[in-house]
Amino acid sequence: MIVSGFEGTSLNPRTEELIVQQGVGGLILFERNFKNPDQLLQLIKDLQSLNAGHPDIPPLFISVDQEGGRVARLGAPFTQFPAMACLGQADSDTLAYRFGLGMGKELRAIGINMDYAPVLDVHSNPINPIIGQRSLDTDPKKVARLGAELIRGFYDAGVIPVGKHFPGHGDTSQDSHLTLPRVERTRESLEKTELTPFAHAIQQGLEVIMSAHVVYPAWDAEQPATFSPTIMNELLRKTLQFDGLLISDDLEMQAIDQKLESIPKLGTQAGIDLFLICHDLDKVTALQDAMIRDIETGRIPHATIEQSLARIFKVKQRLKILEGFDSDFKSILKENQNLAQEMQAFTNNK
Repeated sequence: MIVSGFEGTSLNPRTEELIVQQGVGGLILFERNFKNPDQLLQLIKDLQSLNAGHPDIPPLFISVDQEGGRVARLGAPFTQFPAMACLGQADSDTLAYRFGLGMGKELRAIGINMDYAPVLDVHSNPINPIIGQRSLDTDPKKVARLGAELIRGFYDAGVIPVGKHFPGHGDTSQDSHLTLPRVERTRESLEKTELTPFAHAIQQGLEVIMSAHVVYPAWDAEQPATFSPTIMNELLRKTLQFDGLLISDDLEMQAIDQKLESIPKLGTQAGIDLFLICHDLDKVTALQDAMIRDIETGRIPHATIEQSLARIFKVKQRLKILEGFDSDFKSILKENQNLAQEMQAFTNNK
């Protein structure tokens, strides 16, 4: 139930401990893990091989934040796609699908099986410091339509897309990496604007959603969405009928001011299945220890954990250890370079 960051560009004893001894469910890649595609492919094969001899242990989620624009953890020679806003300007279902498929093929070729994309936030606040051009558009229906095409493209490429940031980060005026934002809008306004893309994506088969570290007083005046049973259980699970995986945004962000030991109970109560910690491995261990204590003492019911594990295993049924790697990585890059140029040229013309 934990996705962790890790250090290094090759398998090392601490990372092996994370997988073999601590049993994390997935890893997230950053610039610090990447030198070149061949190195990254070997690293991912080594990571997955640690569980390969245990048929009862599913493969790891190997994930990355690769959206295009300013959020791209993998540099050249990976294709440097423009920001997703260009797809809204193009307003082409075909181009959105090609983008998801092309980016997905590139990631899958070197063993990445999960991408924290697409951004389903609506760009409803022009001074938003964190979303902006990462959003597809200002029109909720257009974001919903194009987002669904991106999702279809990722799935067809063999990569699991993660829609983010539920219930919508597009109207914030603060950066949740630095502080806890609040969105002071009516429930009616939030439902009409922010929920539209997520509702459509769920109907189209989206299996994984990332939460927002944002307070929405119209739904819950106290807790950020990540820890809000009202938003996650009542709104997302029951009203929107989402039965897939719910992953937290990075729990090291400044928006999260709860003590680490309180996070497992708060998160599981709200329906979080996967807890994301991107950098500090000591925090990964502390979070895991706290979760184990809470389960052993009954503060977290076993049934809650079993439900999360069932969701995790269901999604991981899509994954195949050490399969799906594409040796013709260069031809994928060539196709994607042409696609990126096409997208960029359209953006410039607009």
